[in-house]
Amino acid sequence: MNGTGVSPEECRFLEISGSKNLRQFKMSFNSIGEVQTFLMADPDINTNIFYEQKSRTASESFAGAPLEDAINYCIGGYSDRYDQFLSLSKQLEAVNKKNVKVRKTITSFVGQRPNVPAYIAEAPKNMYRLERTEEKKLKRIWMKVTYEATTNEDQILNRGIIALNLIKLLEMNNYMVDFRLFELCSFERELFRCEIELKKPGQMLYPRLCYYPMCGKAFVRRILCRIKESMPFECGWGMGYGVVLNEEHTRRIMEIKDSDIYIGSPSEMNITGENIYTDADTFLKKLNLDGKIRVPAYSDGGITNG
Repeated sequence: MNGTGVSPEECRFLEISGSKNLRQFKMSFNSIGEVQTFLMADPDINTNIFYEQKSRTASESFAGAPLEDAINYCIGGYSDRYDQFLSLSKQLEAVNKKNVKVRKTITSFVGQRPNVPAYIAEAPKNMYRLERTEEKKLKRIWMKVTYEATTNEDQILNRGIIALNLIKLLEMNNYMVDFRLFELCSFERELFRCEIELKKPGQMLYPRLCYYPMCGKAFVRRILCRIKESMPFECGWGMGYGVVLNEEHTRRIMEIKDSDIYIGSPSEMNITGENIYTDADTFLKKLNLDGKIRVPAYSDGGITNG
């Protein structure tokens, strides 16, 4: 270890691009497990820039569990308020079920089971089958993992619940979902970009694995900070660890398509943390999905909008 951080040659997750005027340091992880793998190797810290390792020295009241615990939580074990998370998730799911589009059973020449009266009458269409579904479409969701310092834990919890509920809604509406967390921030002429894939298209959704990176403050204030501490930056990131970019700049730099879904911080998504139904409605209204999928009105007991 030489105190300058990791390089692309030794770190398969890192890609550096750009010029002297603007350099981008991009860390790409295909799973939350890869984040843990990277940090368990204790990657070199850029001590030229990070004189103090805030991923370790930050207080537990501010940054959550100590760094070693925070790293272990990447693959399980984080349970703070998880029971509440599941309970509130089920409340939204109960509303979703009222809006499921049930596939109709129709008569056909071939099918899963016989239509006995039609068979006796020697009708050509003497079998039952489910009506065909449309071909599945792909939808990518980008969720900004960072949030303002004034954000409270209820806002963070509700955003996580509603984000996973959105995935379920999309899958109910015949979409395959690609779900990724990201951070994008800058300091002077350098950009830090981190992407973590939590769900691949067609892959089953595992709420337990998503819960910690979406809702655990130690993930933002220890894990992401520890990743930054190993970047071969040349500018002075050590004081504030960078400035988070807004949606407009994020979409442009990360080339997020208009058809993709962008989930901002809780305040950007108008989430107050006071009521899960109200927060779900304002969140979905912000995304403007009416006409694209069946969107429940949670505050009204599940009456579908549009």
